[in-house]
Amino acid sequence: MNIDRVKIKNFKSLKDINISLSNLTLITGVNSSGKSSFIQTLLLLKQNQDNIKKDLMKFLLEHLLKKHKKDFLNESILAEDGTAFILNGNYIELGDKSDILYEESSYTDDIIIIEISNEKINLEVHFNEKLGVKYNSRDASPNDIFNINLNANLFLDDMQYICTDRISPMRTYPLSDINIKNNLIGFRGEYTAHFLAEYKNENIFIQELKHPSSITNQYLENTSLWLNEISQNIDIYSTVNPTQQNVLLEYSYKYKDGRTAKYSPLNIGFGITYVLPIIVSILKAKEGDLVIIENPESHLHPAGQSKIAELCAIASANGVQIIIETHSDHFLNGIRVATKKGLLMPEQSKVYYFRKEKDKLETIIDEINIDGDGGIDRYPKGFFDQFDDDLDELLGL
Repeated sequence: MNIDRVKIKNFKSLKDINISLSNLTLITGVNSSGKSSFIQTLLLLKQNQDNIKKDLMKFLLEHLLKKHKKDFLNESILAEDGTAFILNGNYIELGDKSDILYEESSYTDDIIIIEISNEKINLEVHFNEKLGVKYNSRDASPNDIFNINLNANLFLDDMQYICTDRISPMRTYPLSDINIKNNLIGFRGEYTAHFLAEYKNENIFIQELKHPSSITNQYLENTSLWLNEISQNIDIYSTVNPTQQNVLLEYSYKYKDGRTAKYSPLNIGFGITYVLPIIVSILKAKEGDLVIIENPESHLHPAGQSKIAELCAIASANGVQIIIETHSDHFLNGIRVATKKGLLMPEQSKVYYFRKEKDKLETIIDEINIDGDGGIDRYPKGFFDQFDDDLDELLGL
């Protein structure tokens, strides 16, 4: 289920923001401008989704004893006696409340609020010492009352998050039956090799993600071919070693009329293994999935960055919601080219530039729009303008 809008108050430098999301949303900006903080709020809700649903169900049952169903469904609800908010868990570790509260918030305004919504529901989480939840369903009927808490979960169980600190080249990789059965490859992409070994002959969900040169819709062939866009003529091999309880990942290259020997990731360019979880996270997605990726451009040549942007654009145009944090003008330009080629409609993307004014703590967000020709409607100061600034300096302008 897609997220249409996110509102955040008093979280780190995000004093009061309200932005809409699209199929593909790019978060850009200078270092320490609030980009990662924005993603952290979504991970925080995912980390606390069980407690949120528990609080909602408790309140629902109590409220039903007092009011008629029809009256209830027209109201927002507040679980005032909430459970403890989990700041440090499987998805994210944030320290304590003092570490994440906006520095200039007053004693009377020290509540962190995170609100996400789409055309059907609105979920608002308040965090002070405990968890409080407001929830409103815009089209619920009395028959939905016992399912309403399930609808409050905007995050599917197989929401995929790929962090900046991805797993590096290794001789072998870990196994996780639980993760790959849930269509997950780990936050660092650590179970990518296991996923490919297990599902290499299975078909991808979205036909449009099939590589133009692929004969089949199978995961392994299409992963290899998209990886060919990064490193020409490469092939992937992934094999489970049940005795050692790990996965062997290897690469080879087409060479003259044959292939080279199989190489360990340790003997292949760092960027190959680093981008592999990005490619797999997109190829395994299905319509309605949410994928969050940090710095997909890391360790990639500009041409490779642009090609990964194209892959993301195709997935987004076919119902996968993708949120990207990036510092790469090549990735942005890849999205622009994909838009001009008609792979992604202008209304299917959003670009936000996060910045701070001098001597200010608060994040300011500029919205940038891409038109049908791949053009950009505005260039705020600092928005991928360093090339021009350096060129002016070299020319003495």
